[in-house]
Amino acid sequence: MKPNSSEKRNQNLLWKIHHWAGLYTGIIIGILCFTGAVAVFIPEIDLMIQKHYYSVSSSPYTIPKIDRALAQAKKDYPKMSGLIIDMPDKPGQVATFSFAVKGKDKASSKFHFLFVDAGKDEIVGSRDRQNSLANYLRQMHVRLYEGFWGRQLVGLAGIAFIVLTLTGLLIYGDFMKKQPYPKIRKKNTRILMADWHKILGISALAFNFVIACTGAWLGLLPKFMSWFGVKSPDHFQAPIFMDKKEDAGMVVHWDEVFKAVKQHFPELKPGYMRASEDGSATIEVHGSIEAQIYERNINALVLSKKSYQPLHKFEVAKAAFADKLYAVQEALHFGDFGGLGLKILYAVLGLTSGFLSVSGFVVYLYRTDKKKKRTISPLKTTFIYTVLILLVLIVIALISMFIGYRHAAFVAAIIVDGTLAGFIIYAIVRAILRKLKTRSATASL
Repeated sequence: MKPNSSEKRNQNLLWKIHHWAGLYTGIIIGILCFTGAVAVFIPEIDLMIQKHYYSVSSSPYTIPKIDRALAQAKKDYPKMSGLIIDMPDKPGQVATFSFAVKGKDKASSKFHFLFVDAGKDEIVGSRDRQNSLANYLRQMHVRLYEGFWGRQLVGLAGIAFIVLTLTGLLIYGDFMKKQPYPKIRKKNTRILMADWHKILGISALAFNFVIACTGAWLGLLPKFMSWFGVKSPDHFQAPIFMDKKEDAGMVVHWDEVFKAVKQHFPELKPGYMRASEDGSATIEVHGSIEAQIYERNINALVLSKKSYQPLHKFEVAKAAFADKLYAVQEALHFGDFGGLGLKILYAVLGLTSGFLSVSGFVVYLYRTDKKKKRTISPLKTTFIYTVLILLVLIVIALISMFIGYRHAAFVAAIIVDGTLAGFIIYAIVRAILRKLKTRSATASL
């Protein structure tokens, strides 16, 4: 049965939406899929680097000990502020102290990151956290390493990915009824790539939809929180009742903190901790609970610095549905809830989604090849673009790790903002030229 004119118009509209959404966001989606396939292994990559490059590990312990190591850190860095203590996931891994030492201005302030053996209670090494591979992978995937527009662009790319996934289902669902799955036609390169594009798109449909929705949410979250008053699940604010300097100078016995956590929130696996410096005299312990599909360290226990008694307890599994929905996004996006096997599956499917950007671009070039009369074949053009993008990612990574985070962010900002500005200027000029051409043609009649 042939489609009627209404069905044909709808089909053509779907094709146009799919085409334009993929053409204008395909590069960003491809970069995000590629970096995301690697980013799911950030904890594993970082631990491997710690073990083999920095040669740090922790001695066995029943209750972690960090009091002596922290006292040494405060002696070495008397002007430290904003201390965050990260606890290891598994035995043998080190704890870490991360903090800032304020200078005369923002540019002269420095961030420090110390490795701590929580069994022997001693500092065993240090590194620059900002210039690490783990930080590069996360910053590139979350905001394209660009601080102003980057995160919004990632969120908008997530929305475009949702559009591509849904229009792809509607377009290729009918195609899959006519062609046996997973048959690939080899008539020519265009049809071969088109079939791979359709079959892989259908195969990864559910995964792509989840990644697109969670990616759009995470990318645009700061704007959602600002525009619609969205709040994080746990927004407890302890009252201020003492001087900030007095609060910052209070000694915390961390062995007492660990005992209090075990007593009042035994299911909590501490992820990171921090003592207040604002006059509230509190200790925040954030962590995870085994076998739950929520983002890391979303649960919390707030203790008094004076008595180590609980002032506030937050367990996301007992929170409202909206809070649970908020807390599940990052875990679903990075596959951080099902072990290494699930992460490998996420990586494979992520690379598959990245291939959709490449194959879609190849198909587009083949379809427009005769009209545009290009001198370079579509496959060569795609290969050149792909290599250039990979080189840019590698160069920014090398700058970030060996020269500095700020330098890499500056280079990324020039590339991202320059490309965005160039695209907008191109679109405006093209629209003006088309309008002038239409007027000229109308005037000559």
